[in-house]
Amino acid sequence: MDLNQKAREALKEMFDMVDAVSIDDIKTKGFTIRSGNKLLKLQVVEELQLPVEDEIREEFRQKLREKMQEIKSRLNSKITEMVELTSRVKQEAETKERELKDKLSKAHPMPDITENHAKRGISVVKGPGTDELIWLIQGIYWPKTYDRHPIEPNYSKKMMSPVTFMIRTYKNQVKGLSTRKTIGLGYFDHYHQINPDCWGNYKWPSTWEKIDDLIKIAKDAEAVLENVNPNSIARENPSGLPRKSTLERHVIYDKKSVNTGPLDQAARRLGANNPNEDVWEIS
Repeated sequence: MDLNQKAREALKEMFDMVDAVSIDDIKTKGFTIRSGNKLLKLQVVEELQLPVEDEIREEFRQKLREKMQEIKSRLNSKITEMVELTSRVKQEAETKERELKDKLSKAHPMPDITENHAKRGISVVKGPGTDELIWLIQGIYWPKTYDRHPIEPNYSKKMMSPVTFMIRTYKNQVKGLSTRKTIGLGYFDHYHQINPDCWGNYKWPSTWEKIDDLIKIAKDAEAVLENVNPNSIARENPSGLPRKSTLERHVIYDKKSVNTGPLDQAARRLGANNPNEDVWEIS
């Protein structure tokens, strides 16, 4: 039953009570007169119907009807006002309830990230869809080898740079992995960056159970990037890093695996004796 129906029934009940009031029900059973410390009580012993009394009763009856009608009108207005107010409150409550349900349906249950996880450089933000999360894990980009040959340690250290590994998840699924700039989260420019990265043969796990699993994915990716694969270089002159030709002059080749002819030895001596000849790409 809606509020209007309940209000009409309650109003009818009150009106019936008001209409039941009659001037004929109002009778005097006696009078009391006080004079000083004396109290005189008069008692009705007989009732006589007098024309004057009928006139007076009719006048009171009319006044009572008018007053009752006024009371009924005020009750009706007040009940209507209360029904409208209650309806508005109910509508607002229903609207807020729908909004809350909608928010809950789109809410992302935030994972239990501890202070220890934060110290290891991990944070998380909401993704664009329900149950999607974006994990940001801090790491270091540090190329150490070129085609599995070591890069001169002192030169390699010059290429160290902070990097953010962005991992996208949907529920317990790992949907993507990319390297990002620590400031601004734009794609991190390196030799294998093709927006997003080319990971070669590396395949990250397709699912995760605990946060440590995501940290391990980032660390594995960090290790993959330590080697520059000349056969899959996407950019020979990435911003902030030496050009491919420059980098090659600082590779320590094993004589057993590489034939270092006169031209190659001359190029290496040129790079060693003339460090200013190294070309780094600046943007």
